[in-house]
Amino acid sequence: MHEDPMMQESEVSLYLHAEFLPNIRQTTLYVSLPGTAAFDGIHPDVQLSQSRKAVTVSLPPPFQHVTETIKLPARVTDASRRALQTSIRPIQKTSGEPFEFSFRMPVDATDEALAPRDELIDDFVPWTADKMSGSTRIRCRNCEQHFMGSSSTSETASDNSDETTQAWDWKDLPSGNWAEMMDFWHCHKPDPHEDDEKDEKDSALRIEDQTAQTKGYGADSQVVAIPGTVLIDVATFLLAELDCKGLVKVNDEEQKSNTESTAHRTLDCAKCGSIIGMEDPVAKGWRLLKANVSLNTNHELDTETPDWETHSADVIIAAQLLELIERESARRFVVHCGQKNGLVLWVFNPNMKYSNLSSGHSIMAQQAMKVFFQETADVDGLLHPEIGNPSPLSVEEVELPSMVFETTENALRRSNLMLPASARKFNEWKVGLLSRFSRGPA
Repeated sequence: MHEDPMMQESEVSLYLHAEFLPNIRQTTLYVSLPGTAAFDGIHPDVQLSQSRKAVTVSLPPPFQHVTETIKLPARVTDASRRALQTSIRPIQKTSGEPFEFSFRMPVDATDEALAPRDELIDDFVPWTADKMSGSTRIRCRNCEQHFMGSSSTSETASDNSDETTQAWDWKDLPSGNWAEMMDFWHCHKPDPHEDDEKDEKDSALRIEDQTAQTKGYGADSQVVAIPGTVLIDVATFLLAELDCKGLVKVNDEEQKSNTESTAHRTLDCAKCGSIIGMEDPVAKGWRLLKANVSLNTNHELDTETPDWETHSADVIIAAQLLELIERESARRFVVHCGQKNGLVLWVFNPNMKYSNLSSGHSIMAQQAMKVFFQETADVDGLLHPEIGNPSPLSVEEVELPSMVFETTENALRRSNLMLPASARKFNEWKVGLLSRFSRGPA
């Protein structure tokens, strides 16, 4: 075997991808080589580290200078060393397609990855109230324009003049099925005893209704923005309009032109024009999208360099899907932005660990959701099939702002290209990954 003279050293690279498979308690390692004639017949050498948490892959001559190391998503058994001496190698289907090897290694029974736990434990939502402080603020992730003002602040005040004078309250909103639960409770609460006096019953009902409204669980109660308070749900922050600054209302022309919908007002950054959120007339406030802002959680603003955090749109949509899985026990979703076309998502594994050695990825293990997806040109047909035509799928609807939908779609397509060639499709579905937020150690 002679080295291809057209093959430059800089072009010789190894692609490594490792994925933990909890159902069969194994880790699969993929090793891909460039699909040129120079690598036909080349077999990589894979060595397991002493800790059994990483592997080092190298090539034989004349490519002995090529070597890469990747951390495994779970510690494997010592017997895996023997498994690495044999590999499953698919036939190269078309010229130029990578030469791909795969290895399966049993996971160590004592590794924490196999510890039984709730895969949907509520640590998947970024920026919850317990992580905020009175000095936490919200700003544009693009131009750093601050959005939290004060209802008592003068319009001529500078951007940061009120930042140190008002302490904000941060409160988590209840889960999405809260209203349904309250309606159910009011419809099915126990009847009063027959021997109760009429006036006592009337008095008890009045007190109960007053308490329900005060506590926020009355049948006709609803979430409304509270001045001086930031209400938090999975994807947005809800603030009173008077508490916001640096935002301008813009009519959504696409919605306005749709005669079947009312016009929506988006909230754009007054400095850079980025879409930050939308007006919520029902809640009498403004909703700021988590994916489009940054926060200085648990850091004082008067420090020289406060740390500002951001979360990508795919992390936020993953949290929304996980919340729906937990609440509705659904795994298939029609995701759209109010248009005819959209995506059908099937959450195959809501909590997977993987490692990937490619541009923009660390060699360390990462957490994600494995999602099968496909395009659909008829969102309404899937959600509301004609009478007599059963829906081909039992699906939940997820409507996203247009820019969040586009970012999520792009994230799925990028992750699909990141996967090994043999792992990019499952029947008629494409395979993608959505990064998942996970709370670190306290």
